[in-house]
Amino acid sequence: MNKATHPVKIAVVDDDNMFLEMTKMIVSHDIDENVMSFQSSKAAWDYMEGHDSANIILSDINMPEMDGLQLLSQIKQKYPAKICIMMSGDPDNELPVKKLGADGFLNKPFQARELLSLIQSFL
Repeated sequence: MNKATHPVKIAVVDDDNMFLEMTKMIVSHDIDENVMSFQSSKAAWDYMEGHDSANIILSDINMPEMDGLQLLSQIKQKYPAKICIMMSGDPDNELPVKKLGADGFLNKPFQARELLSLIQSFL
């Protein structure tokens, strides 16, 4: 895939460090150089509150402290234009995240091309 023509900031949020790094590597290589990663929803939210943050957020749902549903809800309330793609190993999470305003859902495990295709659809 070609790199995006407009600079896009992407945040990947997952408490599984191996999955986080793999997803960040795929997105950085094929979509955009500017990919941030966070091991918790709270860390991602705190960053968004203080910085010119990501346009697209890829977040796992099941995380300790503050789950992905809480993060999604807060982002959509305060920053409704941000694109939120939620990820989960439980396909039953798709309907609840869509009701909260998620722009996309990926069922783990997923293929790199599924991830990249979904991100490209928002660029």
